[in-house]
This record gives sequence, structure tokens and C-alpha cells, in this order.
Amino acid sequence: MLFCCTTLVGAVAPAAVAAEGDIVEYHLPTPKSHPFEIAAGSDGNLWFTEFAVHRIGRITPSGVITEYFPQANSAPRNITAGPDGALWFTEFGTNAIGRITTGGVITEYPIPTSGSGPNGIAAGADGNLWFTEFLTNKIGRITPGGTFTGEFIIPTSGSAPRGITPGPDGNVWFTEFGGNKVGQITPAGVINEFAITTANSNPRGITTGPDGNLWFVESLSSQIARMTVGGTVTEFPTTTPGSLPYDIAVGADGNLWFTEDQGNNIGKITTLGAMTEFPVPAANSEPFGITSGPDANLWFVEFNGAGNSAARVTDIPAPAIVLTPNSGPPGTQVLVTGSGFGAFEKVKLSFIDSVNATTLLGRPTTDANGAFLTTVTVPGNATFGKQKIKANATISKLGKTATFQVT
Repeated sequence: MLFCCTTLVGAVAPAAVAAEGDIVEYHLPTPKSHPFEIAAGSDGNLWFTEFAVHRIGRITPSGVITEYFPQANSAPRNITAGPDGALWFTEFGTNAIGRITTGGVITEYPIPTSGSGPNGIAAGADGNLWFTEFLTNKIGRITPGGTFTGEFIIPTSGSAPRGITPGPDGNVWFTEFGGNKVGQITPAGVINEFAITTANSNPRGITTGPDGNLWFVESLSSQIARMTVGGTVTEFPTTTPGSLPYDIAVGADGNLWFTEDQGNNIGKITTLGAMTEFPVPAANSEPFGITSGPDANLWFVEFNGAGNSAARVTDIPAPAIVLTPNSGPPGTQVLVTGSGFGAFEKVKLSFIDSVNATTLLGRPTTDANGAFLTTVTVPGNATFGKQKIKANATISKLGKTATFQVT
């Protein structure tokens, strides 16, 4: 069903020239809506949950907001882009998994286990949606068609699973808020658990980093942690003591960005552990969910009524393309690996010839982290010598060129 409210533009106070860490807040039309999480959609917009008023919001990169209405008392928490192009979210209040198309059509699927308290949700490498059942100690799986194909009991009782993410190893990884562990679940439903070094750390948000490790936040111990797929943990205290970090995402610059619930900051940490913090303009805003946007900036939501906003923080992206191979005769098949672009945006790939006309090679779409992988063919009439393959993104307008030696 489709129910939505009036679309409007949020209040904006941008800097004259955006610098890294600059924050622009867009106040939501519904007061005290307590936005919880945010995700980039396949339509080039950002989608977020409004926990207290039972709505799903959409905001364009320019700040135009629309709200949609799931079932009453749904209390939506987390949201993610699905493999079907729709957004999927958890309904903590009505014990369901929701699906909303980019056109605003909502479908809801009741979870088999009653009172499960669905919280985190993510798309797995197997093409299904995986979610955490915070109150019943399980990890659930649902197909894009709406069929539940498993609820898997976590070995540690009272683990209270929260965040969840696809891992670098083809499995799904999740945090155990109560168990003080990070869990791994295979597509077959086999669960492995890894202990966190600091006791009672209360891990929440988790993501896969550009370095092939898992990165997560330790809320109570105010640390950002890195875990290898083998379970080795390294912890980095936040610059602000008692910051209570909440969520974490990969930026287009190849760093990890996180929210500080009580520190009222947005933090950035490199894969080597160097940390920077940027204060949120609204006092006591309680920044919660964060994601990489289609414009190659970071977007987050402010849970507290003083903020009650969706906000953009400026990133300084580092777009890159790698050609494999980077030389060969006309007609060579080339694997193009791209990174550092906006989330879910089209990237125009062109062959720039020093003599002949430019040839369009393809228009791949980036993933949630602004990366893509595609194969293109060097034109049959390519001129011998050094030529170029150029990538131009359609939303973020980022571009990058690499040299191809035609032999």
C-alpha cells in the first residue's frame, strides 16, 4: 500500500565552500520523530526510519523530504538497500520486516517468532536479507520475495544481537550487544562467535572496511574496533571520552566514519587508526545511523528532538579505477575496478583515443560503498600507444582516468 505525506525542503545552512567535516542539517517535518537509521537507495536518494512516529522518510541529496507510513505502531528501526532495488526495514513494534519500493509502496511480512524485536538488517552475498532478533537471540533470513527461510539461534544466550553487515568472506557478521561478541553466520546458518577484548563494551553498528576487515563500534567503552575474519581484535578509543559511538560506515575517501551518540560528533578513522572528530551543529542531537550517500558524502540522522534531522557531512572522496590488464591489443577484455564514488550511482566509462572519437564502454552502477566491478572491451579501432579509460559519475560528478597501453 502507498501512503505518504507532503514533500518539502528541509532547512539548510550550508557553508560557502564545503570542507571536509562540514555538516548541513535538514530538519524533519514531523517533530520528535526520532530518526533511527539511514541508508542509500537505488534511486539516488537517502531513506531513513522515524522510530517514534512510525514512518519511513526519504531525502534527496538536495534536501527534499517525503514521509511514508507503514502500519500503525511499527516503530521502524534499521533500513538497508535490498538486492531487488527496494529498501528493507525492521519493525520493532509490530514484529515484522518491511519493504518499501522507491515509489513508496510498502509491504510487510510478520516474523514467525513472536516478540522477536527485529533490529539490524542487511543484504547478504547470497541475495537474501538477514536481520537480528534482539529479544529472542536469533538471526533471521528472508528472501526478496518475502519468504522466511530460517531463524538461527545464537549459541550465547542473552546475546541481544544488534548490528549486521555482509562480510568480506561471503558470510554475514553481527554484533552481540549483550554477549560482548561479534558473530559470523554462513549462508547455511552455521554461527561462529568471537570475543571482544574489552568486557561489557556493548557493540552496536558494524560494517566491512576497505581493508577487508570488520569494523564496529563499542558503545559503552567508547571505542572503535577492527576485527579480522579470524577474530583478532584491535581497539581504538574515541578522542572524546564517554562518546558512546553508535554506528559506522565506509566513506568514499576510503576511511571509516562513525556517529557519537553522547559525544555529539561525527568521527572519522583511517584503517590505520588515526582519528578525527567533527562537532554536530545542533546541541545534544544524538547522532545515530550513518551511511555513504550517492553524492559521495556521508549522511546521518539525529535521534534527539533537539536535532530531529537528517544531515550531510562533507567527505573528500578519493575516486580510483584499476585496469586489469592495463595493456593489450584492440579488442582486449579489461576488468575495471572502481572505488571512492557515490553509493548506487551510474558511472560512465569511456575510451579516450588520441586519434579516434571517444567510445562509450559502459555504465556500471556502484554498490553501497561507492565501488563497482565491470568488464569492458577496448575498441577494435583503438590507436596504438598510450590511451585512456575515463570514469565519470552521474550524481557525485566525480571522475578518474587510467592509462591503457594499446599494443
